[in-house]
Parts: sequence; structure tokens; C-alpha cells
Amino acid sequence: MMWGVRVAWQGWLLVALMVMMLGTARAEFSVPLGDSGDQLDVRVIEPPQGAPEDGPLVLWVANQYGDMAGPDSVAHALARRGATVWMVDVMDSLFLPRSDVNVRELDGEPVGSLIERAIKEGRPTVVVAADRMAVPTLRGMRWWQERTDDPAALTGAVLLFPSLYRGAPVAGEEPELFSIVDATNLPVMLLQPERGVYRHRLLDLRERFLEGGSDLFIKMIPEVRDYFHMEFEEPALDSLDSIDDIVGGAAEARAVRALPDDILRSIPLLAAADHPDEVLPIDPDRTTPVDRQTGLQPVEPQEAPDFELTDLEGNPQRLDPDFDGVQIVNFWATWCPACVEEIPSMERLASRYPDRLKIYAIAFKQSPEHLREFMQDFDVSFPVPVDPDGEVAAKYDAFAFPSSFLVAADGRIHYSVNAGIIWDTEEVDAIVREMLEIEPE
Repeated sequence: MMWGVRVAWQGWLLVALMVMMLGTARAEFSVPLGDSGDQLDVRVIEPPQGAPEDGPLVLWVANQYGDMAGPDSVAHALARRGATVWMVDVMDSLFLPRSDVNVRELDGEPVGSLIERAIKEGRPTVVVAADRMAVPTLRGMRWWQERTDDPAALTGAVLLFPSLYRGAPVAGEEPELFSIVDATNLPVMLLQPERGVYRHRLLDLRERFLEGGSDLFIKMIPEVRDYFHMEFEEPALDSLDSIDDIVGGAAEARAVRALPDDILRSIPLLAAADHPDEVLPIDPDRTTPVDRQTGLQPVEPQEAPDFELTDLEGNPQRLDPDFDGVQIVNFWATWCPACVEEIPSMERLASRYPDRLKIYAIAFKQSPEHLREFMQDFDVSFPVPVDPDGEVAAKYDAFAFPSSFLVAADGRIHYSVNAGIIWDTEEVDAIVREMLEIEPE
């Protein structure tokens, strides 16, 4: 009996020692949302015992996909550096399905109420969010700003690769930002992956924030793409020193290890920035998401941008100005399931018109070595050019992936699509035959 008590006590001591070393994680409390009866469940990750009690408070708003091993690992690393982290999954707390539309339709009350509760702690406070969750986070900051007498009580927000657009327009058209971008004047730090999807739109986004009066800081994260801190095979709660085998690669590991310090270094920058009392107005016409366009869409014919790229065989690829047929310019990536899913049907369509149809499956910001290995699982006749910096995709204003553009013999784009489709359907075939001026069967 005594032996069993000793083992149990030793086990408790081991847990206690781990808590002292790593920080404590516990599901502590809830934040009520007005009189609706809704509430946010807050999970707290605290610094090790003995750490200063005046460390920063990080409000980590979980991505639309929920709690993940990567952000949890970064949160524990923040705690080891003296920060207290409040992890909140808004979608889970409100029992909302995890759809893009539901995320983008969230108003500011959930995140705003979280900020309202957090500043009562009297500590430097920053909100962290990524991707589409950046929209309800900015709305939450403005919701709180309307109700506070001290806008400087919140240092600001750290946004990782934020998706601040109302949705994907017809491929080739300019996307529209949510009006919350123009209505944000509290300071923001933007952490932008160098190989991210919206990298080429960064300067335009910066101008919009600055026009609204927000002090915007930008840090480029080299050599990685979006979601670099989320794709962990398993959590690393005790240390980020040995994560090379559980993340995408060496560049991703470096970026993840640097992320806690990137966030903490943002706090004094944001705190020293301007925190206006004025709450900017919202444009009601740009508050809701736009419907995603699916299927081939006719567009006003426009000259197709030329390109000069090298395919996986080392051959130069560009549009053929003398080609008497249809050329399909397709932008895709191996990390995009819809992109990969449409490859076989694209090959089947190509086989129907071997002399009148050319396809260029342009790989967006991917390495040739990775692509060669990946393409071993596919038998395709068309070339796979590599767009290493995304410059060609930017010329075509490719917003979503996959995006495809149908170029007629006149050298102009006549149809586009910003989603994955099945390419050998009767509907698509009819459009191709129309562009080839082939009589319907």
C-alpha cells in the first residue's frame, strides 16, 4: 500500500516538475457574450512557476480549422518566455460549422468581448489571429474601440497571412477587401510568409491600412508559405528546438522557432504606435462575403499576359501566339486538394483535342525537385512550368487556387474559373468546341 502511495506521489511530483518547466494549460473560464447566453471558452496557458506576473497577455484566436498542434506548440513556447496565452476557439464556443462563410460573417462581439475581459488584467495585451480569422479579429478590435475610453489598453493585433478579402471573384478580376480594413486605425503587425498566396498583394493592403490611419508593421517570413506554423505531425509542447522532423522542412522549422519571439517583439512596437480615439465608419456594402464563382465564366475578352517559364523537363514554355486553337493557363499547387483533383480530368480533355488544345499547368511557388517527385503519380501529356516567385500568377491576377484561363486563337482570355472543376464534362467540352469553332455534335 505504501509503495502504491509512493508511486502515486512520485507521479504527481513528476507532473508538478513538468508544469514548472513547461507552463500550465487548463480550461479555466468563460467570457459571456451580452445577454444572449453565448460564451467563449478560454483555455489558459501560463508561464512557469516563478515567472514575473506582469508578462504580456496574448489572446490567440484559433484559426477557422480549430485548435491545432502547431499553434498550441507556439503558445507553450510563448508561455516559457513569460507570456500568458488565452486560447479561444470562437467557432467551437458558438457551435458554428467551420465554413469560410461562417467565419467571415462573424461580427465583432466575440473577439471584442474577449479583449474587454483581457484588459482588466492590466497587462500588455495583444491579439493573434491567422488567415480568415483576421476579419472577425479586426471587427472585434473596432467593437471594443467603440466601448472603451482607453484605446491604448490594447497594444494591437498580430496577423499571420491574413485573408481580408470578401471572397474569390471571377478569375482575373480584382478581389475586394472587407470594409473593416478601411475602418481599422488601431496598430497591426502583419507577419507575411514570403511564399504566401497573397504576397504580391501586400503593398496594396499596406496602403489601405495606412489610408485608414492604422500604424501597420510588416515582417516578411523567408522561404515559407501560408500555414507554416500549423502543419505539425504532432505537438511539441516542451520545446521547439527539435521540430525539424514534424514540420514541412528546414525553412518551416526556422520560422516556427522564430515565431514566439516575432510575436513578443511586436508588442512594444504596437504599444508605441498611435491608438486613436476616433472609431472609423464601416461601409455596409462591403461587410458580407461574396459568393464564390464556380464553373467556367465568360469574361470580357482581354489580352492574355505572356510568360517565359521552364517546365520540369527543362524546356522553355510560353504562350504560342500562332496557335490555332485553345490554350489553357492553369495555376495550381501540390498543397491544394482541388488543384490535384482536377489533373486527371484535365488530361482527359487534352487527349480529346491533341492538336487543337494546349495546357500549361503552372506550379505556383514550388520547387522543381518536389514537383518531379509529386508528378510521378500522374501521367500527363501537358507541361508543368514552374512559377517560382508567383510573378506570372500575379500578371494573371490569380487569386484562388486553382485558377484557369482559356485563351482563344486571337490571343485573348475568353473564359476563366477560380475553382477546381471536372474538365471533361459536356459543359466544358461545349465551351472548348465553341472556342475552336467546331460544330456541336
